[in-house]
This record gives sequence, structure tokens and C-alpha cells, in this order.
Amino acid sequence: MNPAAPAHPTPPRNVTGMPDQKMTRLARKMRGLDLCLMTTVTSYGRLASRPMSNNGEVEYDGTSYFFTWADSRTAKDIGKNKHVPLNFRAEKEFLFVAVQGEATLTTDRDAMQEHWQEQLTQWFKEGLDTPGLTMIEVKARRVNWWGEEDGEIEL
Repeated sequence: MNPAAPAHPTPPRNVTGMPDQKMTRLARKMRGLDLCLMTTVTSYGRLASRPMSNNGEVEYDGTSYFFTWADSRTAKDIGKNKHVPLNFRAEKEFLFVAVQGEATLTTDRDAMQEHWQEQLTQWFKEGLDTPGLTMIEVKARRVNWWGEEDGEIEL
């Protein structure tokens, strides 16, 4: 036995850093979950939650994307504290998913184009040209789920 080697080898991970088998199972469970509650910490230290849509991007890979305005409370809160939980609930089955992640804001048009869905024009009338349009990217650090099977992925 090599004393420098860990006692329990690290399982293979995909590009997001998540263990492949658990990620595959989690992605299958989350297929179709579009809406969540995103919670931020306000400048007064209080919690503020609001419903958010991940824009139909329901093939979960550990990163979620949302659109908002640069001057929104959500963006201002993230600018001061990047730690956010996302809470999903399935409508047709017993499944709850809690994501603890770190959020970043971007106004990079190429990055936003990659995640833009035409249905977003109901909120952002000028599409990607909407003044103040900002994309929130939440990278998961821990994911827990409860349902027919419970589980956790630590990143």
C-alpha cells in the first residue's frame, strides 16, 4: 500500500466536478424541473426568496442559469454575497431538490446567447438587447434530494 495514496480513491468526476454516476441519477430525477425558489442574503442580512425559471434548461449538469436585470434586488444581493440556495419541487411526483451554490453575474452577450430562450421575451421585451439584462450562473457546491430515493452530492 502506498502511504501517499488516499485510503478511499476519489470517484471519477465529470467536467463540473460531480461524481458521474450520482450526477447521471440526479439529472434524470431533475428532468422537467424548471421552476425553483432562489434565496439571496440582502444588505440587511435578511433572506429574500423569489421564484425563478431556469429557462427550460432542465438537463441538469451542476450549473443553473437565470436572467434578471442588473439593477434588481437579486443581482445586488448576489453582488454582495455569492452564496445562494436553489430549491426545486417536482409537480407530479414526490421529489425535492436543494442546491447550495455560488452565483456569478455576467452581461457577456455570447454567454447569454448560449442560454437564451425565446420565451424570455415576455419579461425582456428587447431580447438580448434589453438594457440592463444580466445572466445569473449558479454553480452547485452541494446538492441534496429527497423522494423515492434520497441522496447528496458534495462538490
